[in-house]
Amino acid sequence: MQINYRQYPHPVLSYFSDDVIDSDFQASLKSSKTQNTYIFEATCVTSCEGINQLIDDKKARFAFHFECPTTRFRKVFASFETNFTFQLAADYLEGKVQICSFILAAEDIPDYSVPEFHSDYEGHSFYIKKGDVLAIDAERTFFAEKEIDPLKRIPSIFSIQPNRSENALPLDMDSSGHKIIIKLSEDNFEHYKAVSLNQNLQPLLSSLIIMPALVSILEMVKNGDEQEFDLEECRWYQVINSRLKELEIDIGNKNTFSDSTLAVAQKLIGDPLNMSLLALVNFEDED
Repeated sequence: MQINYRQYPHPVLSYFSDDVIDSDFQASLKSSKTQNTYIFEATCVTSCEGINQLIDDKKARFAFHFECPTTRFRKVFASFETNFTFQLAADYLEGKVQICSFILAAEDIPDYSVPEFHSDYEGHSFYIKKGDVLAIDAERTFFAEKEIDPLKRIPSIFSIQPNRSENALPLDMDSSGHKIIIKLSEDNFEHYKAVSLNQNLQPLLSSLIIMPALVSILEMVKNGDEQEFDLEECRWYQVINSRLKELEIDIGNKNTFSDSTLAVAQKLIGDPLNMSLLALVNFEDED
């Protein structure tokens, strides 16, 4: 949900305007998760006495709007209490979730006016309909991950596919989706399929194909290269970022991301070079 001040035809208490002066509105959420449910503990407070009176009179209430682009789930959770708890089935959320916090009108208010209005509105009142926004806090983002997620394993965020275009490169990559697509020319893809049948040579494929792609991805992220898509919307980015945090590497901090991207890539997926060399040695011994 995109927050746009211009959509409000009446004074709104917000962080981006002075419609309501000497007042603020703050909302916080703490989340926890069981196997199938997200539990949210909400705390909301406003220093605007006029709006507080409306809440006491049950004419306004605190609310959180959830929107998940991946599942297309949208829902509002509201309460007259400053502290309240609500639950949400884990199946409804996946990936990036946008959360907006508001104070909403709980009923029609024909003559809305509070003492904290800016002097420009002195002597004016507004007709407010049920559901209209009276106050708004900054938008926040929540990342929902499934309890058992096959993409937790770094190699599984890659998909290797043939590139059937006329001028296909030997190896190319597309990172704009939830998985990183590694594209091989038709000849290389046929060789890849043949080699992949030998389980002992899997580490070799990882060194030849996955490792250079992962290094390229880390270079892109580390250097902050501009993209035509939002990195945080991509599942592969969430998986890599989560794994880096486990390794105490901040993807946006060059002080903790001081190692070469080659070294970081090896930390992410182990030591494929060593396993590849051992596989070749064993392969030679078998011959």
